[in-house]
Amino acid sequence: MKKLNLLIFALMVVVQLINAQSHPFRVASFNIRLETSADSGARAWQKRKFDVARIIHQYTFDLIGVQEVGNASQEADLKKLIPEFTYLGKGRDSQDGLKGEQIGVFYHKSRFERKEFGSFFLSETPEVMSKGWDADFRRMCVWTKLFDKQSNQAFYVFCTHFDHIGTKARIESARLIVSKIKTIAGNSPIILVGDLNSSPQDTEMYHLLADYLTDTAISAIKKTIPTAGTFNGYDMKISDFQANQKIDYIFIQKFKGLDYRVLNDRYNDLSYPSDHFPVMCVVSY
Repeated sequence: MKKLNLLIFALMVVVQLINAQSHPFRVASFNIRLETSADSGARAWQKRKFDVARIIHQYTFDLIGVQEVGNASQEADLKKLIPEFTYLGKGRDSQDGLKGEQIGVFYHKSRFERKEFGSFFLSETPEVMSKGWDADFRRMCVWTKLFDKQSNQAFYVFCTHFDHIGTKARIESARLIVSKIKTIAGNSPIILVGDLNSSPQDTEMYHLLADYLTDTAISAIKKTIPTAGTFNGYDMKISDFQANQKIDYIFIQKFKGLDYRVLNDRYNDLSYPSDHFPVMCVVSY
């Protein structure tokens, strides 16, 4: 009987592993560009928002880490345009996260179930609203523990936006995030997405992350050019993969990257959906 029970348990484990590997999903990181009066015409959010939703639906994302959700109106627009997703976000200008530019996670409600949600500031005092090191703005990381209803697996997602000015802030933010991931997620599967405002050539910041997590741009079985730029700055002369800066990333741990892409689609001749190209990777456990 004992041997039979062990055999049944072993078969259950094998079935669970096969089930997890047979249900890949699509992860994206997308800086959507905040709503601002500096943008007009085709670049105004009220025009671009439809293209942001269109690219999400075109590539059937399951999970999206977003940066620069600039205000409550922009958040409401996204919720209306992609109602099949649930949104978890925090703003950087109040302790409760209800004010200021947000970062957040959209997850497909039919696929995933939220188990936990939290956030911390990228600073020397991460538990209280604060600006860290030499940063120009307050910066944050949000995280959530999700349960995948198709594969019966739980995993953690971290989404962040590093400072665009402070070199030390980016380095220390990477160090802090690795520490927080170890504390919060432990040995669970992990996805980290974000606009890091640094290229891989900024070696100290990048390697603090890449030495612990895996950059899908490099590791995915199928991938577009690993060095393809992701910041286009609304330069409509950019074609293919000529954007001048690779600053948006998807890192993983205990996942396999299957198909990594920089999505440079545009739906008119006057504007991209954002001044960043979204990056996407199909992942499996």
